[in-house]
Amino acid sequence: MQGLVTKSTGSWYSVLDEATGARTECRLRGQFRIHGIKNTNPVVVGDRVTYESEKDGTGTITNIETRKNYIERKSTNLSKIRHLIAANIDLAFLVVNL
Repeated sequence: MQGLVTKSTGSWYSVLDEATGARTECRLRGQFRIHGIKNTNPVVVGDRVTYESEKDGTGTITNIETRKNYIERKSTNLSKIRHLIAANIDLAFLVVNL
């Protein structure tokens, strides 16, 4: 099944199913490596993923589609590692309070 990651909390990811609109709590299968990107988190909000449903109602993420863009920041303790914040962003707002 195909879905969009809408929430990331530690090792659990909330995935919105593209066909039915249902939300499924998913975990990663094994260890994912994103080609050419060194980062601390393999899956971020905005990623399009393929997942399989489990018997207990949860799911397992099996594939991450290629990102078209993403927002990152430098990881505080690991200077050469990046922390991805969000992916596949279409619109962003900047809010400032003076």
